[in-house]
Amino acid sequence: MLAAMLARFGRTLKFMVALMFLTMALTKAYSIRLYSVKTYGPLIHEFDPWFNYRATEYLAEHGADRFFKWFDHMSWYPLGRPVGTTIYPGMQFTAVWIWETLKMVPKFKVKPPDYIRQSFPFVKNVLRFGPMSLNDVCVYIPAWFGSVATLGVFLLTHEASRSLSCATIAALVMSIIPAHLMRSIAGGYDNESIAVSAICFTFYLWVRSLRTKNSWPIAALAGLCYVYMVAAWGGYIFVINMIGVHAAALVPLRMFNSSTYKAYTLFFIIGTLGATRIPVVGWTPLKSLEQMGPLAVFIGYQLLEYCDAQLRKRKDVTWKEAAALRVKVFSTAFIAACVVVVLLWPTGYFGPLSSRIRGLFIKHTRTGNPLVDSVAEHQAASSGSYWQYLHYANGLSKLGFLLCFLKWTPARTFVIGYGLVASYFSLKMVRLLIICGPIASICTGIALGTLLDLCLAQIVELPWSLLTDAEDGEDGDKKEGDKTKEGPGSPVTPTSESKKKKKKDDDEPKAEEKKKGAQKGSKKKAASMANSDVLKAFEDIRDHYAQWWTFLNKTVLHRRTAPVRAMAAILVLAFVAQVGRRPAKDFIQHATSMAQGMSSPQIVFMSQGRYIVDDYKVAYEWLKTSTPEDARVMAWWDYGYQITGIGNRTSIADGNTWNHEHIATLARCLVLPEKRAYKIIRHLTDYMLVWAGGRGDDLAKSPHMCRIGTSVYPDISPNDPTCRQFGFHQDRTPTPMMAKSVVYKLCSHGKTPGVSVNPAYFKEVYTSKHGFVRIYKVMNVSQESKDWVANPENKVCDAPGSWYCSGQYPKPLAPLIKKRKDFAQLEDFNKGSKEKNAYSVHVEETLRRGGNL
Repeated sequence: MLAAMLARFGRTLKFMVALMFLTMALTKAYSIRLYSVKTYGPLIHEFDPWFNYRATEYLAEHGADRFFKWFDHMSWYPLGRPVGTTIYPGMQFTAVWIWETLKMVPKFKVKPPDYIRQSFPFVKNVLRFGPMSLNDVCVYIPAWFGSVATLGVFLLTHEASRSLSCATIAALVMSIIPAHLMRSIAGGYDNESIAVSAICFTFYLWVRSLRTKNSWPIAALAGLCYVYMVAAWGGYIFVINMIGVHAAALVPLRMFNSSTYKAYTLFFIIGTLGATRIPVVGWTPLKSLEQMGPLAVFIGYQLLEYCDAQLRKRKDVTWKEAAALRVKVFSTAFIAACVVVVLLWPTGYFGPLSSRIRGLFIKHTRTGNPLVDSVAEHQAASSGSYWQYLHYANGLSKLGFLLCFLKWTPARTFVIGYGLVASYFSLKMVRLLIICGPIASICTGIALGTLLDLCLAQIVELPWSLLTDAEDGEDGDKKEGDKTKEGPGSPVTPTSESKKKKKKDDDEPKAEEKKKGAQKGSKKKAASMANSDVLKAFEDIRDHYAQWWTFLNKTVLHRRTAPVRAMAAILVLAFVAQVGRRPAKDFIQHATSMAQGMSSPQIVFMSQGRYIVDDYKVAYEWLKTSTPEDARVMAWWDYGYQITGIGNRTSIADGNTWNHEHIATLARCLVLPEKRAYKIIRHLTDYMLVWAGGRGDDLAKSPHMCRIGTSVYPDISPNDPTCRQFGFHQDRTPTPMMAKSVVYKLCSHGKTPGVSVNPAYFKEVYTSKHGFVRIYKVMNVSQESKDWVANPENKVCDAPGSWYCSGQYPKPLAPLIKKRKDFAQLEDFNKGSKEKNAYSVHVEETLRRGGNL
């Protein structure tokens, strides 16, 4: 009775301790992401989040129907952009749902107790609840979902390890690991901030549906969570392929059964049907080469289940007959699939691999697309990147990864597969280190949690074994007093417990012997009888030396060594605590430092003198207040989201990068000499905006501008696709081509001796306080071209009365547009004889020669 009570108390205590640490992890995940809010206030960060916020404002104001039919003519001028069909809307809908829900919460205040504020320093003296502005909701969403992702990692780790210790440690690591922090800082209102949470919960629900034969209905929830993931981020391709690979691996691992079949079938059907309802995705799950793998697994599962169903109907089927049936079914299906592919391939039904996906399967760091290659986060990860974003978790996770091999379960095999896939793809693209955050936390939790569980088990077992020995002693005294009274010289007899065990041991071999005798031949019967004789002789010896046998018994031996094991466990824990104290402190300090460094909104930042520099924000606000509402602003595509989001003015291009040729035209305007460029600029824009003064300004980005422009307009840098002639010498003097360019003159006007813009072309109208942003008014703008573009009659609609109406370039630019070569890159294998651009050809030839890019 006492033992049962202690066991129940121990389980409750363990659960309460785990709950306490999980609460700490969730609160830390939230608080560590708030440095930006504390320093700069609730401000949207960087570039893409400003577009997301503007789209959220539009959704909140106009509703879902108009949102999905929104054609934005303030971006990508003069073409415009169909936002509703080119955006992953999950984050916008999430923000609006939260915003609308908070409207229903009455305003009230709560003063938390002192011990809570002392335990959690980020808690304010007074907590205010109630409605929030849409801006504030968007700012706080990354921090809120940082806690949600931490909870998802806790559940996934627990499912894989079945250990609260492992799950709790994984949650503590996930709450602050920089690989997750880099996309979930408050204000970083980007798709990945909610996508990681969707990834963790989709994976958890998937493996949870495989726990038992009756768990498969949970796959429906996994499918719904996957649909949310699809709506949130384009990285859903990783999720569906990860689950598809795992489902395929379960077959050779002999874990496939009817329950597994039902789980994957249910998940795939719900997930795919839901994904096709997202406008930006459409029918790509059934057409894109990137998603053919999970579809093939789905078809394979149907064939396997069909074969198993046929075999279940038959009796006494040999393995050869079963194999023949499977070969027949799969061969027929393979031939049918080949016929379908042959018929559909010429029609262009199957979409090509995108340049970003293709870049994950090549050995170099260049994709053949200079636009993709210009983005730093698309470059390969270095060993320093792993240390920066994973820190000590990078090493500890390897140990946890190996421990997963000790016991094969569907959940553990998923962790193994996740680890391998995440490791490979993160090596190819530093941005994908974000998917390493959860798996590194999970494996670190398994490594440390397994050690903790093992040591605690030895320590807890010590009083348990002493209590059990005491109870056995009392029972033995009573039984000996009742049954027999033996003198000092009497032979030793086993205790009643030993007799019961002996009887059980006697019965088991006899029953097994009887069963074997009924099934096998006379030789095996004779062998069983011989074994029985040996066993009987062994039992006689055991009865005579009962005391020694009891001591050598495995269970008793385990009890007798409990003090030694407990002491060893205490020493191990003390050693780990002493040695691991410094690394744990370093990890927390590193994560805190990274969180603070990532908390700069970029449009404002803290100077070395510890004051806030807001040049970029003020410059965009100047556009909003000091330029006409119909003003068009030309700037490099990086800044387009901020121009429309903060400045509320029309931009030429932005971070969507959906139209390579249009960005190349923008690049042409910036890298050509003034006179040639001005002939284009006056038809497209009213103002020119450049980043100057260092900190990754336009001069630092100008080589990428030249390469992108040359990929469509070869005359920009003839016979030089990598634009080596466009740059700076070692003494920082510009090359002749750079010195003549518009971007150089706009950045250096009045700062570098002898450099100035032509006043007939540009007039400086604004320079920020510290010189980081400069704005020029374009002189003698073509009003005729501006009016022609604004005329609705010159829009090209896909159908009469349709909302989908794109703009056109003004007529004076028609010869230029006709001159450009549409971009074709390495993966455009299904575009027939289209000529590839010089940059892509250069990449191919360099690779063929084994050169270094």
